[in-house]
Amino acid sequence: MDFKINLSAWRRRKIEFWNRLWEDLEIGYLDEDLIGILLILNTDINIYTLSSCSGRITVSDSTYPWSREESSVVFKKHVPITINEVLDVLKKPVVRRLWLNSTGPILHLSTNSLEYADKILSMARKAGLKHSGIISMNPDKGYIIELTSGVKISHLLRSQNILLAKEDSLEEIVKVANEVLLEGKKVLIRMFKVFRSELPWNPDDNIISDLKSRGIDIDKYDPYKIYRKYIRLNNI
Repeated sequence: MDFKINLSAWRRRKIEFWNRLWEDLEIGYLDEDLIGILLILNTDINIYTLSSCSGRITVSDSTYPWSREESSVVFKKHVPITINEVLDVLKKPVVRRLWLNSTGPILHLSTNSLEYADKILSMARKAGLKHSGIISMNPDKGYIIELTSGVKISHLLRSQNILLAKEDSLEEIVKVANEVLLEGKKVLIRMFKVFRSELPWNPDDNIISDLKSRGIDIDKYDPYKIYRKYIRLNNI
């Protein structure tokens, strides 16, 4: 049996998620360095964006760094961190284990055709998102795509009362975590460049009109403007 997208349901979901994007932006839930990329993707009539993260450094209190149940994030930042910030976290009580995690960007989006999904994945790989793929398909939700670079690292800092990351080694641990974070941000910058040069393939006039009415200039949201103090353009 052929798989068919319910286009009317899919388009209703695009409007719903487009409105949610602005709500998330208003309350500060949306990562600032991802805004431009999300806007570019939504300007194509056959694409809408879902959940996303621009890449971050966290300290999680959990059994394993990938644990979801009985896990809590005790520290989170989307820009490079300092040793003092980690030392402050290490002073707090620990329930399970403290993990320092540094991860690259991850985006979820939907398209309404397999041909489009292939084009999006090809474009994403140009930007360095080589671990991307279709993760599900649904008649109403469309082809759900995950864009990810695979950039990540985790380091065990503390196991309950046992401190594993001493202050003399913490400098190197933080340095590497920041390097990994910035590798992910380089991918983010390349994403903006590639997506901006290729999209939209089929403009969504309603979205473009809405952007104009809001006075939005997508190029103002180039993530390089945020990270140029950390990253040289010729290293991207």
